[in-house]
Amino acid sequence: MLATVIQSAISKLGGSFSKAFLGQPCRKECGDNSLLETAGGQIYRLESILGVGGLAVVYRAVRLSDKKEVALKVANISRTPEAKPLLFREADLMSRLEHPNIVKLIDSGSTVDGDPFIAMEILEGQTLEQLLISNTALELDRVALICLQVAEAVQHAHEKGILHRDIKPSNIMIVNDNGVEKAVVYDFGISLPVGADGSSFDDSSSGSLLYASPEQLGDQVCSYNTDVYQLALVTFEALTGRLPFEISLAGAMDYRRGIGPVLLSDEDLGEKKINSRLRKVLEGALDRNPRQRTRNMSSFISELSMALLEPGVWLNQSSLA
Repeated sequence: MLATVIQSAISKLGGSFSKAFLGQPCRKECGDNSLLETAGGQIYRLESILGVGGLAVVYRAVRLSDKKEVALKVANISRTPEAKPLLFREADLMSRLEHPNIVKLIDSGSTVDGDPFIAMEILEGQTLEQLLISNTALELDRVALICLQVAEAVQHAHEKGILHRDIKPSNIMIVNDNGVEKAVVYDFGISLPVGADGSSFDDSSSGSLLYASPEQLGDQVCSYNTDVYQLALVTFEALTGRLPFEISLAGAMDYRRGIGPVLLSDEDLGEKKINSRLRKVLEGALDRNPRQRTRNMSSFISELSMALLEPGVWLNQSSLA
């Protein structure tokens, strides 16, 4: 039954698959009869599709028992059969997390048909990806706020033994929290539990090509500094308005293979030139060799905080101090 509901709702999109932006305007109404019943007895009314991905569909939904509005994520089994166990795993990992900068889990489990679902808080705002598209590059204090909040959120996940593996601007929502801007990390769809040795391996998905680490693309063992690598790329992009390689399949692959410098030269960066301390921090976090890369998120937070607060981070912009 759930597969039928999903296909009916997707068909109303006219074949256009949107990104899973959890707090964006409704893409398409689902109809009055679109209901999802869980094995636990809850019934959710599906009101609109918020996003469609390879593994799941995310709906704006209302839990009928208390009228609570949620972002309801269900496996897109008709498109990706292996999505079912992955979504069950995602729900299990999310249940271990509780942090102000991580999307809140409200409910999870199975539908009456035995399919997995995840109900999360609705995030009203815009993704960092959308913010960068409209602003190109961000002010220094805004970069510090967003990237350090994301780092703290991911550090919390690491402390719970969870590797995110998909840190990118479209998985970071910027919301208004009582008049203060706040970054919220979401989409733990390809996250993995980490072993006692601090490493994890799963070749089912490498995440986004542009932000994947070299070890992800090489189907190698990942560790906590896989997330460090991804967040360093996001930080560089937020600071400069661009990634340190040509935005193409060839450019991304060449960068991971070690072709070209880790960061662009000051000449290429123009007025967004960064000081030597920040450059060193980002280069350490973006080392293509995981063994030589910044070891963990805690170290990255400490090093990045000090570098962002140092005067002259950018040639034409003052520091936060």
